[in-house]
Amino acid sequence: MTLRWPRRSLIVRLVGLSLLLLLIVQAAGFAVVRASIERNARTQIAQALDLDENVWLRLLDQNADKLRQGSALLAADYGFRSAVNSGDEQTIQSVLENHGSRIGAAVTALLSTDLELRAASLSDSMEEFPATLRQIVPPLAAKPQGSQIAVMGGVPYQFVMVPLRAPVVIGWVLMGFPIDQPLADEMRRLLSVHVVLALKDKNGAVTMPVSTLPPEALAQLRSQGAGAGELTTADGTLLARAIRMDSVGGEVQALLLRSVDDVLAPYRQLQVLLAIITVAGVLLFAVGTGLMAQRLATPLRSLLGATQRLSRGEYDVPLAHTQRTDEIGNLARSFDRMRVDIGTQQTEIRRLAYWDRLTGLPNRER
Repeated sequence: MTLRWPRRSLIVRLVGLSLLLLLIVQAAGFAVVRASIERNARTQIAQALDLDENVWLRLLDQNADKLRQGSALLAADYGFRSAVNSGDEQTIQSVLENHGSRIGAAVTALLSTDLELRAASLSDSMEEFPATLRQIVPPLAAKPQGSQIAVMGGVPYQFVMVPLRAPVVIGWVLMGFPIDQPLADEMRRLLSVHVVLALKDKNGAVTMPVSTLPPEALAQLRSQGAGAGELTTADGTLLARAIRMDSVGGEVQALLLRSVDDVLAPYRQLQVLLAIITVAGVLLFAVGTGLMAQRLATPLRSLLGATQRLSRGEYDVPLAHTQRTDEIGNLARSFDRMRVDIGTQQTEIRRLAYWDRLTGLPNRER
């Protein structure tokens, strides 16, 4: 099957084909630019999430340092050490409650030298605390400068433990703070990154007690699961970075999420400007191509009229556009010479038909 152009003017063909090619090139360029912007935006977000992860871990370390300072302050209290040496359990309990309340600790406990619980001040009824204590004490005793995360009652807690010396070790002070909403809000305020804490208990149930996401986005994250690397919401797409945190009593993950649309917003404006420039360029190109096609088609129409006059035997009308210096001018001059030659030949033929060349006399009746 042969592809045929529809019967239309040369101007329409030239302009249409030129615009089609231009639009194809512009569309391809626009697609490449859009893909490049998307790729660069995701790369920027990945780099930003690397920084967010470091800041989050640093905040946890600072939280642990604050806990450790509070524990060291209690361990250095002379009255508390005296009560421990004398075995005054009532004073010990009162000091634990007062000190824990003053610094906002959820758990303040005194352990014996053999790491057994002697007294504790708990902010809530923590039925899981004895079992959790057996899990967190060995690693904290092995690394006093470290911290340990534990899940109790569906809430993650950060624990530290310091020795109580008088001057030898006479016990251990244990303190725990919840990793709760204020810490996530601080991350949101500092870095404009969303934070979600995902907890997985021994039965595999996942809860998210801490979140800076809007309720709709959080509900969608719960339905997709904490392992989703990308979250698409009504407000846009979020890229997620999951940070596994060493914990006991359940798995703890911190999810850091950044919006792709926030990074793409400046580029969207650039794309709109690029689209406007493209439309303006297409219009200018259409006008320019139309003028060029008109300049090309007008002489061709003139030559067409000249050939029609030649076919009628009109050889005395000179052709236009012979003054041009381009190919159209060359073609016009060639047609004009042909017109002159044909006219001369026709005049000679008529003269020979009615006049004798030798005598110059008419050789037939006209």
